[in-house]
Amino acid sequence: MRYLGIDYGSKRIGIALSDEKAQFGVPLIVLDNSKDLLQNVINITKEKGVTEIVMGESKNYKGEANAILIESLEFKKELEVKGFRVHLEPEFMTSAHAEKFQGKNDMLDASAAALILQSFLDKLQHKNMNPKISYDDFAKIEIKAGKILSAEKIPDTDKLLKLSVDFAEGSPRQIVSGISMYFPDPATLIGKTCMFVTNLEPRIIKGFESNGMLFALSTVEGNFSLLEPNATIPAGTKAK
Repeated sequence: MRYLGIDYGSKRIGIALSDEKAQFGVPLIVLDNSKDLLQNVINITKEKGVTEIVMGESKNYKGEANAILIESLEFKKELEVKGFRVHLEPEFMTSAHAEKFQGKNDMLDASAAALILQSFLDKLQHKNMNPKISYDDFAKIEIKAGKILSAEKIPDTDKLLKLSVDFAEGSPRQIVSGISMYFPDPATLIGKTCMFVTNLEPRIIKGFESNGMLFALSTVEGNFSLLEPNATIPAGTKAK
């Protein structure tokens, strides 16, 4: 997906374009603010394969809307009528920042648009790297306490243990977990009550069916810990 960035001015309109992966914005062109502006922008979006647009939300140093913002919001409505999704990205003195870095030239407004677009893309990347889920989505995850009845290393693997886990369901479940390096003697796990995700679809791992996932914590330094409730919590108890 490509995004178009717009720095809206009373006389000139700076236009910037993102790469196809929406990771960075570059200056593209400066347009005159004329009666042909809307069509000129539409032509660029068709040529460049743009579906969404980012416009600077221009405010003064007090955070108040200035005169050009009111005019730009009217242009935003015109774009939305044409079917575009238009995002507003807060901006303050982007033209001045662009001039500071590159000096004053004919592409200054396009560079300001690139700064606006880049600010939006950076936030988008952060959001994608830290996705949010709704409470309804989280409620679909079933987490239970399970007592480990047996644990053995899966042959010809470095990390995998085959666990038999009691969830008070009548018969134990088999769960494959990549924690062998932390338990040289798997027997030390027997009798532990830990937390598991219990409503995942079954998965075949190295020929063994796994019916759940063990919760654990680890750090880049190699520290590791199971999530173990206290002794008053019986197997099969759901986390809430």
